[in-house]
Amino acid sequence: MGREARNLGKGLGSRASVVRGIREEGLFDADFYRREYPVVAAASADPLQHYLAHGWKHAMEPSDRFSVRAYLGRNPDVRAARLDPLAHWVRYGRTDGRILPEAAGGETPWFENDRLYPLPDDVVHYELMAGRAYFGGAGFDFAQREAGATVADAARAMALRTPLLTIDTVSPKVSIVIPVYGQTHFALNCLDSLARLRSKYSVEVIVADDASPAAARTDVLQAIPWIRYERRTENGGFLECCNSTVQLARGEIVVLLNSDTRVVDGWLDELVEAFDLFPKAGMVGSKLFNDDGTLQEAGGIFWRDGSAHNYGRGDDPNRPQYCFARQADFISGASIAIRKPVWDELGGFDPVYKPAYCEDADLAFRLRRAGYEVWFVPTSRAIHYEGITHGRDVTQGIKAYQVTNLQKFAERFRAELVAHPQPGSSSVRAASWRSRKNILFVDALTPTPDQDSGSIVTNEVMATYREAGFGESFFPLHSPYWSKKYTAALQRRGVCCHYKPFSNDIGDALALDNCFDYALLYRYNVAQAVHAEVREKAPATRVLFANVDLHFLREARAAENANDQLALLRSESTRKNELEMFLRADASFVHTQIEKDVIQAALPRALENMVVLPWIAEVFRDTPPFADRADIMFLGNFPHAPNVDSMLFFMQAIWPALLLDLPPHARLLVVGNQPPKEVQDLASERVIVTGFVQELEPYFQASRVFVAPLRYGAGIKGKLVTALAHGVPSVATHIAAEGIATPQERHLSITDDPAQFAAEVLRIYGDESSWSSLREAGLAYVEQNYSRAATLKTCMQALAIADKVWLARQAHRQHRFFEEIMRENGELEPTRTD
Repeated sequence: MGREARNLGKGLGSRASVVRGIREEGLFDADFYRREYPVVAAASADPLQHYLAHGWKHAMEPSDRFSVRAYLGRNPDVRAARLDPLAHWVRYGRTDGRILPEAAGGETPWFENDRLYPLPDDVVHYELMAGRAYFGGAGFDFAQREAGATVADAARAMALRTPLLTIDTVSPKVSIVIPVYGQTHFALNCLDSLARLRSKYSVEVIVADDASPAAARTDVLQAIPWIRYERRTENGGFLECCNSTVQLARGEIVVLLNSDTRVVDGWLDELVEAFDLFPKAGMVGSKLFNDDGTLQEAGGIFWRDGSAHNYGRGDDPNRPQYCFARQADFISGASIAIRKPVWDELGGFDPVYKPAYCEDADLAFRLRRAGYEVWFVPTSRAIHYEGITHGRDVTQGIKAYQVTNLQKFAERFRAELVAHPQPGSSSVRAASWRSRKNILFVDALTPTPDQDSGSIVTNEVMATYREAGFGESFFPLHSPYWSKKYTAALQRRGVCCHYKPFSNDIGDALALDNCFDYALLYRYNVAQAVHAEVREKAPATRVLFANVDLHFLREARAAENANDQLALLRSESTRKNELEMFLRADASFVHTQIEKDVIQAALPRALENMVVLPWIAEVFRDTPPFADRADIMFLGNFPHAPNVDSMLFFMQAIWPALLLDLPPHARLLVVGNQPPKEVQDLASERVIVTGFVQELEPYFQASRVFVAPLRYGAGIKGKLVTALAHGVPSVATHIAAEGIATPQERHLSITDDPAQFAAEVLRIYGDESSWSSLREAGLAYVEQNYSRAATLKTCMQALAIADKVWLARQAHRQHRFFEEIMRENGELEPTRTD
């Protein structure tokens, strides 16, 4: 940042020089600026002069070729210095080597001086700026309780907008209901954010005017053609306005959205899709932000005494404890979604809480009484300009009902509240108190299930424990950074993920919460680094170890294959470290009986705490028939060296023989992440090297035979299980088939001889009867051995073993402790060392 910081110390030049530079760059579009900002269109002032005097201070965009917001997001020094971003770019940006940003969107980074990596809620900063720009461009003032003289122009401009949402007034998927009472400028700000929102789902937007005073000018909203403006004949308060308007809603899902909110990219889709993720959910709700970007609420907590707590209020919203989906005691009614039939079943908000306050909490508790769940969805984000409608003073006006209604609520749900946490207890633990058991997962990296088969199994194991009711946390030791694609996928499903700058190491994660019943540590090099600290800081936690495959066995086989004595020696060091972790764990997972036998043979005596967890796979039976397939397929994550070796071996020793007899349209599909140059160089008209692909199904469906020609490795081969699960008959070496099949079994063809391997591929490829027989046998094998039901049984068995071993070891340590004291006291003979 040195050069940039020096340039910040200089002036941006005179107004005339700035204007000249901007015009030369062509980065200001006067017509665009007028279209975007009604207050400018209505005035006679020069748009560029307006921008220089006022616009940039409100983050108003000068054109579609330069984004003020993205420039500020990328350049924290410019942001901190409060400089005009466009003027700074013209004067210094290009010479500094800064990026010319054309748009601010969901993928635009937000940097801080000490942080050049993303965090979950960075996108909120851009929406806050968009809100400021809307207010500035419409001539509104956040401090004003009503809109003012420019409201009609702003409404006319909104009426001319074409929203990005799909508007369906007949049969929408979602009805968005926005209760309004005055504050028309905030309602328009809310509509502006909806107009910019993209969604997969069709919507109707119902603005429910609760008989606002004429002076508020809410009547101007009815001119907006893409909303349904429904005005009540008399004021009934928030609760009654919601109840009466939802009756008019035509969507399958109803979303109640306060008028003093601004929704963030992804807000609606995340709410809707939460109902699929959590089938028992009756109501889901958004993460709420204050207008300074701090957290307003990450779901609510009710204490045992009936008092309420807005979890995380005023804190950094990016902290891990606020960023994962979880069951919440209640969700603020500022942004909640509920299925319309469920709303009807419960009768909506209870009128006993009229005119407002506690109706959302009451609905949440009644939903649970009816057998539903209430979920906080942190990936659905909304800015809530709290207090705009009713203020914040709970001693007067409608806000006073907050106190009296809370008393009514506590009396009604006294029986349920007995089970809630005591006031003053840890809010982190209280927020997830419904998870009676908790497990910590530690791996090298965050699972990437679209890139490697090991991640698929990790995901499935985590899903198994979640479905059994466990609360889950995850820490990626070797790369503790948040990923929009992979970390967010876990958070979306209810996993508390730890990442920088809040959790730099396992100690930071345990400092937040060390109340884990179990810790599952993946890979020996990860387990070695963290197990001692887990034992020290979470002494009651039972430690399980999952090594994915036997690293020392794989390394030894690779060394023998290459005749590399030094590598063989290194494998012995791995062997020692790996076996140590099996000994230290309270229970361990291995993927094959073969691996279990190898471990047992290597130890002074057999361990009784190892569990074989073969694999987890979903069967795909409805796939194309024999005649509709033509290709041969290989699948592998190429950073894993055995996959590179196997493909080079296949191309040299097997593929030439196949080319002689395969039909000319048959191709070899080499599918997998990060193929190195030597694999990329294999590509030709008939050899397709895909690199990373989003979906595997199209490749499996196009393939008649799958090949797994591995020459070394260890553990179960996920690629082979996946191929069998997709109904693709497979030919494999003995190493690849290890733990999946023996030569005597009929669901897999096994051979190490290159000529026989080629012959088997051709036999299966050309004989529909053999192909169908192998296909059915493979599908049946996967169904019998790798089902989720079998996985659940095995996973729970491992926990029971860990409990038993942990207790026995505690008793043993205690016994030795007592013996040592008695020896010191002369009450036992000293231990002999001869």
